[in-house]
Amino acid sequence: MQLEVTIEGASYAPDEQYRILEVARAADDLGVDFIDTTEHVLMGLGALHSAQGWEMHHLEQPQPEALVTLAAIAGATTRIGLVSSIVIAPLRPAGLLAKQVASLYALSRGRFVLGVTTSWHRDEYDALGVPFAERGQVLNDNIGACRALWSEAPASFHSRFVNFDGMFCSPRPPAGERIPVWFGGKFTERQIRRVVELGDGWMPFGGLRMTVPEKAAAIATLRERYLAAGRDPAMLEVCDALGSAGGSIERTLEQVPALAEAGVTIVRAHLRHLSKGPDTVIDTLEEIVRRFEPMRPLNG
Repeated sequence: MQLEVTIEGASYAPDEQYRILEVARAADDLGVDFIDTTEHVLMGLGALHSAQGWEMHHLEQPQPEALVTLAAIAGATTRIGLVSSIVIAPLRPAGLLAKQVASLYALSRGRFVLGVTTSWHRDEYDALGVPFAERGQVLNDNIGACRALWSEAPASFHSRFVNFDGMFCSPRPPAGERIPVWFGGKFTERQIRRVVELGDGWMPFGGLRMTVPEKAAAIATLRERYLAAGRDPAMLEVCDALGSAGGSIERTLEQVPALAEAGVTIVRAHLRHLSKGPDTVIDTLEEIVRRFEPMRPLNG
């Protein structure tokens, strides 16, 4: 079992975003496996009526752009894995996304994992000129185009939303090396196809409200479909967020054994949800690591 921690700009005041890098250095030193940050590119008033629990003050919470933040973290650390949890992939042109991700992967010496989803906020899509109703297909097209640009040159790709011929994306991974892509979102037939055909992992977000047995069944299905597609099921990563148990780190981590038995390979602890304030984030991180270490032998 591996440990991922989430650090986001909302943990700190707008003029203290540099403290994210202090947390990243501490996580790197403590042996945490992955660090991630969250994303919304823009927030609109529609979020207040989305049933997502947003309030007006949330719209002003600092949320630095995910790939820029992870690039800064890459420069501040040496070994920890970097995960976008998530990047809303349909909001970026496919070629730009491919270039950003390949650059971050190269600059971090292969430590970056691209976590993606479609997300939920229509205002954000409208403001950026991306069709909200077609966001699932845009996601598929963008990641398919990225795979083409990362694997060959010149690259060509043709789909409903992305079309190009004879394009070069450099830097790109060396031959035989693959940039991992983890998909977040509901467990549907379409999602299964994404993970099996384009991806390397699944992130069942807590907002999906799946039970542990439901997650176990979903993971078993993904492994079966991996095998049927000629892929090694042992290579599938499943990164699941731990729900905060009343802010108690001890009780939050009590969820880990059942998730490991279900097939989860990486658990994600949200530092802001488990910290009392900005000045306790690193203390919280240290306690999470201390309590998690005995659970590492658990087999996901």
